[in-house]
Amino acid sequence: MKFSEKMTEVEEIVNRLEREALPLEEALALFEKGVSGIRECQSYLAAARQKVSILTAEGDTAPFTPGTGPEGEG
Repeated sequence: MKFSEKMTEVEEIVNRLEREALPLEEALALFEKGVSGIRECQSYLAAARQKVSILTAEGDTAPFTPGTGPEGEG
């Protein structure tokens, strides 16, 4: 499942828990599913953060400046 889809699912769980008076067992099951979804999102964000860090590590890439480089020279 994509990050945005998982976030939407978590938001729907939160909304349902806030607006409905659910039986304890059902509310607890939804809560557990929401916590699991949040953890998945956090893992996804941590991996994305690590990739960005690797890709922008000092010395590996130059900062982007519009109008510079092979296409912008001239």
